Amino acid sequence: MHLRFRDSLLMSLGIVLTIIALLSFASMAASIFIADTTQGLATAINESGALRMRSYRIASKLTHNTTDDKKHWQETYRLITEFEEHLNSTSLTDVIPGADDKALNQAYQTIQLRWQNEIKPLFDVYLDGIIGILPETSSGLDMSIGEGAVNNLRVRYLLVVSDFVNDIDKLVSLLEEDAEAKIHGLQSLQYIALALTTLLTLIALTLIYRRIHKPLKQLLTGAEQASHRDFSFHIQYTGRDELGRLGSTFNAMAGDLSKIYNELEDRIKQKTIDLEQSNQSLALLYTTVNRLYEAESPHTTYANILDDIQHIAKIGRGAICLNDNNDETNMLASTLSDDKTRQTITLPISDQTQQYGVLIIEPEVDQDIAPWQQQLLQTIASHIGIAIKLSQQMTESRRLVLIEERGAIARELHDSLAQSLTYMKIQLSRLHALTKNTDTESEEVKIIADLRLGLNSAYRELRELLTTFRLKIDGKDFNEAMVKTILEFNDRSETDIVFENKITYFDLTPNEEIHVLQLTREALSNIVQHAQATDASVIIKYNASGDIEIEISDNGIGINESISKTHHYGLNIMKERSKTLDGTFKIINNPDAGTHVLLCFTPTNKTSPYCLNS
Repeated sequence: MHLRFRDSLLMSLGIVLTIIALLSFASMAASIFIADTTQGLATAINESGALRMRSYRIASKLTHNTTDDKKHWQETYRLITEFEEHLNSTSLTDVIPGADDKALNQAYQTIQLRWQNEIKPLFDVYLDGIIGILPETSSGLDMSIGEGAVNNLRVRYLLVVSDFVNDIDKLVSLLEEDAEAKIHGLQSLQYIALALTTLLTLIALTLIYRRIHKPLKQLLTGAEQASHRDFSFHIQYTGRDELGRLGSTFNAMAGDLSKIYNELEDRIKQKTIDLEQSNQSLALLYTTVNRLYEAESPHTTYANILDDIQHIAKIGRGAICLNDNNDETNMLASTLSDDKTRQTITLPISDQTQQYGVLIIEPEVDQDIAPWQQQLLQTIASHIGIAIKLSQQMTESRRLVLIEERGAIARELHDSLAQSLTYMKIQLSRLHALTKNTDTESEEVKIIADLRLGLNSAYRELRELLTTFRLKIDGKDFNEAMVKTILEFNDRSETDIVFENKITYFDLTPNEEIHVLQLTREALSNIVQHAQATDASVIIKYNASGDIEIEISDNGIGINESISKTHHYGLNIMKERSKTLDGTFKIINNPDAGTHVLLCFTPTNKTSPYCLNS
């Protein structure tokens, strides 16, 4: 906005200072003028006073009785001439105003007229006659002629000299009054100039205080507070002059700076929050990745991961649910509350090809999941899916290695021991043919029978062992292999075998899977071959301590304790397998209620104590 002339502070101060300067110059000029006009008044007063004195000296000379003294009259004439010269002197005429209406001029003209018309002619008549009759060489005066004239002159002069002196006194008085008037005028002018100068100075000081000092003080205070990052101070003086506009500009600038500073603070706070969130995310991701890839199985770390999500990321409680073979969602690890009314967030646990389950998060009360938290949870869910995929691949790889190793052993057994047993059976058959006509109660026949029984049992156990080594888990997981095993024995026998799996998600090592599957097959084989049972069941479940418990039972005749245990290699094999699993193995034999085989072991990749049964 354009600054108007009348609103300019500098212009106002300039006007006041100019007026003060002009007033000072006028006062000085008036003083100089009055001093110049009064310069000749003192001389004029002296001259006019001298005229009065000279008038009395003339009168004194005229009253002198010596009429015959030529020198005396010459002196009188000189006094008269000097009076006239002083009356017309420039020191007196210069101070007399030229206007006719002035009292001073009138008084001087009166003296001039009286001198020219009354006194001077009187002296001219008599003095010229007296001086003319006195020869310069004469020593006396003829008083008979001149004394009468002298007396007449004396009388006439003394008659007019009193009024003439009064006129001179009046002139002196008027000169004094004029000088005093000029001095009083100069004094009054000085007083007026002083008063005006004082008033203008006060106005200037007030203007400086109100429109310069206070605004500048406020500006300095505002600048000092602004230097301490306090932009709340506002300049009160916001007039239309320079400092007022500067104050308005400062207020606008302070407001903008405050806004910018607040925005910067908000940005810094937001950046700080973002950094904290990034740190939380990195810490949680680092911890999660370490837990997933350093553990033997990712399933053992789920409870810790959920605890990290709750305490590191401050998101809330959660659960990890994975799918079984039938795509049913099963709870593996959980810290969810029982409040069904609270909202939850479900994120898929998957890799690029398959979904393994979901990650369920239950936020705290009145808490919303931020986008960055949801993205973080999605990343964690992806890492869990990748870890599951890698774990499955490693498990499958170990399983293939184990199967190849067992296959190699099976081939070695088949090529060596199986052929030896076959050869022995052939030779035993030949021996039995040689003793065909021998008494059946003879000792040789009994030995041959025992050998046949032993060879058959050994051959059967060898076949079972070869079957064990050649056993493969071709399904997706252990549960499917167990189901196929139950179907196989159901097809091979008339026994109705029921399979109940209360553990819907297995995380067994390949070696544990093979031992459990083979132990189950061995027990089912005994049931099919020896128990004479119509019904059997296989139950897999968790016990109270979280270990896996396998219960195989039937309603058959039980185990005959009277039969020699020499040929019951299957039971010994099951016991050896349970020891390999570091588990406990029990056989509960009840001839009236069948047999119960119990196996309990702690898996290598034992899941969290938070694991739930579906």
